[in-house]
Amino acid sequence: MDLRYVHLLNSKEFTLKVYAFDVDECLEISNGPVTVEMLRELRKEGHVVGLCGALCRFLQKVPDWHQIISFTLNFDFGFNNWYSQWGLNSHIPKPVWLHCFKYATFPGVEEYVMVGNIFGEKNSLGYVCGSHDNEAAQQAGWRFIKEDDFAAGAR
Repeated sequence: MDLRYVHLLNSKEFTLKVYAFDVDECLEISNGPVTVEMLRELRKEGHVVGLCGALCRFLQKVPDWHQIISFTLNFDFGFNNWYSQWGLNSHIPKPVWLHCFKYATFPGVEEYVMVGNIFGEKNSLGYVCGSHDNEAAQQAGWRFIKEDDFAAGAR
């Protein structure tokens, strides 16, 4: 556990949440309505912030990324025959990452929240969303917030 959060866990006024953000059509750096500043604010409030999406795009466009995100999920390891025995292609699906992360990290967390897209819907900027984030969150037992709703203040 990140020791920076221990004092917050002992506070009755604070509810520690883990937020995982999709990148494409979700964050401002990739045609989405959620600003990087919104992620910074969550971090300043003491929440755990991470990505479950296009890490490389985030790293290229956010020089101080290491001060904002605490984790990243959904790595693409390239083609590996080992995955084929489990019916997977070249990456581990989001629901698997989210499920494993939820049960292996941050004891004492009150809530796990996935912020992302609903496949095929347009976001408020007019871009069609290509991720099934709402389904991944549901399958992994995370609460889901649509990117536009988060940008509008839903937490």
